[in-house]
Amino acid sequence: METGQERVNTIEEEILRYLLERPHAADTIDGIRQWWLPRIRLDAATSEIKQALEHLVLQGKVVASELPDGNIVFKKASP
Repeated sequence: METGQERVNTIEEEILRYLLERPHAADTIDGIRQWWLPRIRLDAATSEIKQALEHLVLQGKVVASELPDGNIVFKKASP
């Protein structure tokens, strides 16, 4: 059984794998949960996905952009 931090680390790896295969992908947290993560992760808490994305942003691997409607879109950072 994974701990909370292990789940976050796994989600980070899955997000990076998705972006490696689809470098132009961009989506919101809800879209990431629905489309980017394997079906087994559909039950992942939004807070865990948000934590994983925040960590990837801090590492410079992902960038976050706010849309005019207030939604945040995440995408792969430029090299």
